[in-house]
Amino acid sequence: MRPSRKLLISALTIIVLTVAAVPLLNLTVYTPARAAEAYIGALEDGNAHRAFSYLSSPTPSSTLALSSEVLSAAPDLPRDAEAETVSVDGDHAKVRLSYTLSSQEQTIDLTMVRLPASAGLFDRWAIEQKEWPTLTLDVSGSSTATVNGYGVSAGSVPVLFPASYLVGFDATYLKSKSERAEVTAPGDSPTITLSPEPTAELEETVTEQVTDHLEDCVKSKTLMPAGCVFGYDTDNEIIGDISWSLERRPQISLTASGNDLELTPSTVEVRVKGRYRDIVTAAEHDLDEKLSFVLGGSVVVRSSQVSFEPRRMGDVSIM
Repeated sequence: MRPSRKLLISALTIIVLTVAAVPLLNLTVYTPARAAEAYIGALEDGNAHRAFSYLSSPTPSSTLALSSEVLSAAPDLPRDAEAETVSVDGDHAKVRLSYTLSSQEQTIDLTMVRLPASAGLFDRWAIEQKEWPTLTLDVSGSSTATVNGYGVSAGSVPVLFPASYLVGFDATYLKSKSERAEVTAPGDSPTITLSPEPTAELEETVTEQVTDHLEDCVKSKTLMPAGCVFGYDTDNEIIGDISWSLERRPQISLTASGNDLELTPSTVEVRVKGRYRDIVTAAEHDLDEKLSFVLGGSVVVRSSQVSFEPRRMGDVSIM
């Protein structure tokens, strides 16, 4: 028999044997339970792209938190997957999946859907998701946050399940403690509320702005400096210019309250000097008074911009 004919017969034999084995392989190897276990295996390896192949839902448009980098940086990933095919009904199946996450054993029931066969022969099963699981990030005072150390937009962030995620916020002017969230099922959508606190850089920036504001105010030659939260009121006639000096600077610290950042109220002392003519006697006298007031105000952080709006807390007192 010629070699070419032998090769043809061998190839046909392999094809016949493969086709004959397909039903058995689909019943024992390419099963819904094996697909569920393979999905967990992809997550355990930090391979988001391979995990996608076992999900029936289209990949969301926002994939910032769906990358292998974010997945690999998770504080904990599932392992020790065991799945059992509970039932098969046409192109749908029910699977009971068990796995370990954060030292806790979890069990969930999954709906599996049959996809177009691989090579036209072997069954392909995927987890059916009505919606992607998400992390809902509620970040006061910011439009961004971090998931496993990677920056994302605040709001609803699609993620892979099951996995643990470390959510936080760390920027130049604001930061927060990291919060841990676990997503254990296809429909999970935990809400993580973050309240960023001011950083040392923000306090330094606000200190500079408060100092600049007060120093600009004491350059004024009038009793009521424009745009300033202090002044000196008198019925007497002022002769010539007056001068101001800053006697006691405020202690700068910030307090976060919800979406608001406030300058912690602090005492400021200024001195006003000049010459005045008494409105009753017309006698001239030197003016030299020390004034005290409590300075507060609001601080707004937008992107990389910081603005301070001063506010006087109570009346100005003469010392």
